[in-house]
Amino acid sequence: MYGNARTYSHGGVDASQRTRVTFVVRCKDVDPGKQEHLFVLGDAVPLGSWSVAHAVPMMREERASTPEPTTSLATATGGGGGDGAGSALALLPGAPHGSRGAPWCATVELDSGTQVDYKYCILVRDPVTGAIDLTQEPRFEPFEGNRVLKVFGVGMRVDDRKFGEPFMATDESRIRVNYGRVFSRFEAPKSESLDCTSDGAVASARNAPLRSGLAATRYAPVVLEQPSCLIIVLYRLPILARRVHNEWVFQWDDDALYLTSVGLRKGLEGKIRVTWVGILNSDEEVPVHEQAHVSNILTSRYGCVPVFLPAETRVKFYQGFCKGVLWPLFHMITEIFEDDTHRTKNFDRSLWHVYCNVNRKFADTVVSLYHEGDLIWIHDYHLLVLPSQLRRKLCGAKIGFFLHTPWPSSEMYRMLPVRDELLRGLLSSTLIGFHLFDYARHFLSACVRLLNLEHESSRGSLAVEYAGRHVMIRVSHIGIDPERFRERLLHPDVKAAIAALRRDLKNRVILAAVDDLDMVKGIALKLLAFEALLASYPGYRDVLVLVQVAIPKVARVKPYVRDEIRALVERINNTYGSGDGGDYTPVLYIERDISFDERVAIYSLADMVFLTPIRDGLNLVPYEYVVSAAENKGQLILSEFTGCSRALSGAVRINPWNREEVAYTIDKVLQNNDEVKRRKHAADLTYVAGHTTADWAVSFLSDLERASEPVVRLTKLGLGFGVGARMLEFEGFQHLTTEQVVKSLRASQQRLFLFDYDGTLTGTDPRHERMAHAWAKPSDTVMQALAQISSNSHNLVVIMSGRSREMLQSAFKGLGRVALAAEHGFYYRWNDKYPWQESRPNADLSWIEVAHEIMLSYMERTDGSYIEKKTAGLVWHYKDADPEFGGWQASELHDHLESVLSSFGVQVISGNRWVQVRLRDVNKGVMVETILRWYSSGHLPPSPTGPLDEAPPPPPAASTSPSTPSGGGRAAMMAMPSPHRPDFILCCGDDRTDEDMFTYIDQVYERASEEVHSRIFTCVLGVKPSNARYYIRDSDEMVEILTALASASSSRPTRSSTVEDFRGPASALGEGNSSDGGGSGLRGHRLNVLGRASTSNDEAVGFHLAGTSLDDSDNRAGGRGRGSETRSDGISGSSLLRRH
Repeated sequence: MYGNARTYSHGGVDASQRTRVTFVVRCKDVDPGKQEHLFVLGDAVPLGSWSVAHAVPMMREERASTPEPTTSLATATGGGGGDGAGSALALLPGAPHGSRGAPWCATVELDSGTQVDYKYCILVRDPVTGAIDLTQEPRFEPFEGNRVLKVFGVGMRVDDRKFGEPFMATDESRIRVNYGRVFSRFEAPKSESLDCTSDGAVASARNAPLRSGLAATRYAPVVLEQPSCLIIVLYRLPILARRVHNEWVFQWDDDALYLTSVGLRKGLEGKIRVTWVGILNSDEEVPVHEQAHVSNILTSRYGCVPVFLPAETRVKFYQGFCKGVLWPLFHMITEIFEDDTHRTKNFDRSLWHVYCNVNRKFADTVVSLYHEGDLIWIHDYHLLVLPSQLRRKLCGAKIGFFLHTPWPSSEMYRMLPVRDELLRGLLSSTLIGFHLFDYARHFLSACVRLLNLEHESSRGSLAVEYAGRHVMIRVSHIGIDPERFRERLLHPDVKAAIAALRRDLKNRVILAAVDDLDMVKGIALKLLAFEALLASYPGYRDVLVLVQVAIPKVARVKPYVRDEIRALVERINNTYGSGDGGDYTPVLYIERDISFDERVAIYSLADMVFLTPIRDGLNLVPYEYVVSAAENKGQLILSEFTGCSRALSGAVRINPWNREEVAYTIDKVLQNNDEVKRRKHAADLTYVAGHTTADWAVSFLSDLERASEPVVRLTKLGLGFGVGARMLEFEGFQHLTTEQVVKSLRASQQRLFLFDYDGTLTGTDPRHERMAHAWAKPSDTVMQALAQISSNSHNLVVIMSGRSREMLQSAFKGLGRVALAAEHGFYYRWNDKYPWQESRPNADLSWIEVAHEIMLSYMERTDGSYIEKKTAGLVWHYKDADPEFGGWQASELHDHLESVLSSFGVQVISGNRWVQVRLRDVNKGVMVETILRWYSSGHLPPSPTGPLDEAPPPPPAASTSPSTPSGGGRAAMMAMPSPHRPDFILCCGDDRTDEDMFTYIDQVYERASEEVHSRIFTCVLGVKPSNARYYIRDSDEMVEILTALASASSSRPTRSSTVEDFRGPASALGEGNSSDGGGSGLRGHRLNVLGRASTSNDEAVGFHLAGTSLDDSDNRAGGRGRGSETRSDGISGSSLLRRH
């Protein structure tokens, strides 16, 4: 441990760059009688630099949830050793030192941006002087390696839970960070120089008064609450940087973000403070020793925070993954073979790792800048997984994402090996923006087909339910800054460029096009159509000129595309040009980047802009041309695959693959008279002027600000690692721990266990629904546990299922003491010695034939669907069908059945890829009412250990309510004599039909005593919106709980009762502060997402939840290493199975 120690020098460190860190840990190994004390020791100077003599002493804290201290901190450069010199410790308000259950804490100041190694250790103090006894061997935590902490923010609280518990670097739930307020307002000059060799002082930021809110517009009259800050994250900063004579020169890049950065800066100026995050736009890499100095200048003068990446990483990230993998895919280009080797392409997993690492580096930067209330706006496909990485650390942040490229169809997108990771990363945003509804539609289709996530529309807004949150989807066109073009038209340089271009072209009719030199712009198709025009319409020869600008992009230029374009240009000019000495060249081909002035000059002279992309995002060239065109010009011919072709009503849309049609369209448009030209141009100009970059930004941010993100009283679950990790957030939703339910069971007398079958006691493969339905069986472990639980005379186990009685009877053939309720309670039996009984023996089932005929017609038209037949119900399953078509058919089937069967006493319900018809008064809630009425009548359900030769008396009349008991039924339940009422209920299920059980039990026991109420557990499998009060992560965790309950229900004595066994349930819930929500007892977690509660694990979460244990370590202490004694209620303690 000592060999890897690092020392940190604090000399010259500004106090503003220090972070106050509070370490918290629980330790029961300290023996005050031996003068032992707990210390924290690490490689930083304030942590003692691994010197035991300078270890930092820790003190008791009253409770683990004490907020970050506001008292002043004793700052020191050394550790707080026993000699009392230079203590770096600041004590939190603590409880009396004798409080053995209280955690230990210590606060020190560490350098921000550093990483420290540390460990807790127990040392012995001299009883007289209080100094550390160096003759005694220190007792460090027993695991290998050290704890590691990355220090950032203004303050941190690190809760390491238990002394000696192995350290997990991925467990970020232990850290709470106060990020503070970093920036004031910044204004920047046009250009600044920085001498990198000097130590010149950084210019101070110019403070401007804060203004509250975005400017009210006709789109979004919303005001942001002060002091919100907007953090705009994009791959490249809108800054140009170059080194001149050993000096760095910076200036704003007015062409950044697709030539919209100027309009964006103008639109947000004075409305909200803006901080830009991205890499530095420079051909030269910034040396490591200059990075801090460059960052200071960019931060203070431009409000830009650079992310520095090594040159090799940038190439792999940008050219390798972004342009080599994502860009072709998003433009629906299938590249099967390598360009150079002509071999089949393989997905390069190393490029994916680089992509994730770069996104993670951006996340670290944004987290260090974020303050509560700030808005985060991420741009484009370079940062698709950034939202998920931010969501893990900033759970309540409002994160907007806008995609500036198309989103491919789901059939194309599903070819990507990391398709799910990108979708989940993007769905961690609060608001996702697309240019066109086509792109949003493709995205929603990918969500439903790959993640099984449905979307809904509410008051004109689209939303996707994901992990208990609703992610808003927005469709809006980006705009341009018209004033920039209008003002530049009057500049002398532009006028000179216009005059020179007019002389070269001899006042001919000009078709203009400005495109990137890549395959999706369709430049070759344009040239072929122009060639067809000159061939078919000889009158345009020597009259018409095509000015084609092709801007090469390093990462996207394909040699064969470039060579084809050059060959076509040469062929057209040789065939239709005037030859040597002539002044007519049909195609003026410019293959280079052009300046903004050249661009405006071409727009001003052009009679028409002619674009033929085969796949494009929202191309802004037509917008730029509309505001720059001269009088009686401004005509547009646009490919129907160009995003803006639908927004500009004056544009003529063409199919670029049909060259004859394109040639005819050019001729037709050129024949328009001046009045038609003016009318079309005026319509387009009105639209462009009314949809500027500023309007788009304000409207998007206003939607982002109005969007909701859960912030308070949340259960936070970190699931998975890396990009696949998700942070799920639910209000007042408690994780059901094994210790909690076992302790409640031991304190009870009458126990009722209600278990759903499919998905709760069985695990199925969601990819093969039909086979899963036929083959899914409980494991041997589950069967053994159920047998052991049901063998206790105080326990009644009931399996509640929608399956047929034959299937349940076969599945539980060896468990004669387990009660079964088939078809949601239409059939039930108390054990295998009693015959099946019908809950509605005289029910009218004549509707089944009618419903079956209707379902059969839909099954025949929907491949992958099938019908499950029951005695008193029918289910149409379509999980194996196409998700979208199946959803449409299910909606139609639901309406069809309701309209035809309205006169029957039936209920049509829809769930996770199924539509079911059942009797209105038969469901699991009514079955629970039947069971509880046995208790209330004084006739308990037949004892599994009692005589089985007599039939039980009939139960009292049950409620006929479809899902909830009548008022009299609830009163009867609450009036049960205490000995006859179950004082422990564990009810577990996973889908829509189980919500009836949860609701009924909750209503019956809502006025029960606190002691009894604490032993009522309604529990849903999977973290999702539910009427249940608790959740279990998955079926594997369900098996663990069943195993523990089976051991606890065994009559074999294993240990004696202790004081821990007699503590109240509230005490059990209150121990510790685990991140899974144990110990709060809060209610109100039922989430209504756009008016509908999700009822399926697949539907609400969209992925299989990892079974990582997040239980508080203090809750694991019960029942270890003690004697044995039989308890009066037949319950004995046991070791509990756990996952580690």
